[in-house]
Amino acid sequence: MPSANSKPVAIHFGAGNIGRGFIGAVLSNAGFHVVFADVMEDIVNALNEQGQYNVHIVTNKDPQIETIKPVSAVLSTDLKAIEELAKKPVSIITTAVGANILPRLAKPLAQIIRTRMAENMGAVNIVACENLQNATEILREAVEKEFNDEKERRYMQDKIGFAVCSVDRIVPPFSSDNILDTEVEPFYEWTVDANSLKKTDPDVNIEGMHVTDNLEAYVQRKLFTLNTGHATAAFLGFVAHKDTILDSINDKSIRTVVSRALRESGAALIEKHRPLFEPKQHEEYIEKILDRFSNRHLKDKVSRVAREPLRKLKPGERFLGPIEMCREMNFERDHLLLGVAAALLFHPTGEDEDEEATELQEKIQKEGAEKVVADITGWGKEDDDLQKVIRKYNQLKSEHLDKLI
Repeated sequence: MPSANSKPVAIHFGAGNIGRGFIGAVLSNAGFHVVFADVMEDIVNALNEQGQYNVHIVTNKDPQIETIKPVSAVLSTDLKAIEELAKKPVSIITTAVGANILPRLAKPLAQIIRTRMAENMGAVNIVACENLQNATEILREAVEKEFNDEKERRYMQDKIGFAVCSVDRIVPPFSSDNILDTEVEPFYEWTVDANSLKKTDPDVNIEGMHVTDNLEAYVQRKLFTLNTGHATAAFLGFVAHKDTILDSINDKSIRTVVSRALRESGAALIEKHRPLFEPKQHEEYIEKILDRFSNRHLKDKVSRVAREPLRKLKPGERFLGPIEMCREMNFERDHLLLGVAAALLFHPTGEDEDEEATELQEKIQKEGAEKVVADITGWGKEDDDLQKVIRKYNQLKSEHLDKLI
């Protein structure tokens, strides 16, 4: 564990591949001693024993290896260790645990806040780096429930920043002789809302973390481009019996649909957020996304990327979010609707079986696809877009994709 006189400390909850390969790496490269907090004893022990790990950055050219050090770790369930850690010169606390796990961080985070209050320490920022738009709000509410004392609540309000952010980096599953090593693509974006940050000492000025006054624009750009494209490639890949995203995007018909869907969502993004996003700049962003899917080293399984289709079909999410923007602006959206139709056909079996996919198929069998789409979207059954989805759904079941584009 670093002393108070050494590097500033960043605490990161979640020592999985994303934690080590993305957020932990960015913080380390920005000059922090990163202390990971996790429930996995083997990972915690390995981090403390080795004090470093390798991130394999893979491109279509030669891979590069980046060594992340110094690092250490504590068990996130060991509140005594968390208490001692809280006394260090910490200005930022981050998470990458998965949205469902966030409420479990309430107790260790409350312990950190109480310790800092007792030690009369300054402000600290907590940034939930999760692939969910309201992740920080979920975390803040869970931590608030740990405090009954008004003095503690006031300290939390004054001294603890719960910062909203958008994160983007593809970190696929990776196997290695060293359980700490990870594999990542070279591209990443970590964008944080300036208005939700507290001023800290040392202040949060982290190379690799982009601070903005218009986070919504960047959140939507990422969700409606990377996530929309990823999900479209995955669902169409499943229909076309592809194993990986790489296989999908290398299929000419699938790449055409993904590309056109991203230009449909892109037109709406540009219209809504102009002048922040301009056509030439956004076209370059789309091409970069397509290139990322084509990275021959990132053989991410279609079944993994497509999982949880009901979540992906929620209002405001990667399909209905850009579709609703296009509807409001009367913009083209046929290829986005084709992605929705493909999602209705996702039903992996065996070891890839997905609970939400099974639930979706059972609903379709029981109620019919038209009612299911109406319930998901809120559109009337006579709505043109709903009828297009149903037509494309029926066509995908019986025709090859290239006949639909």
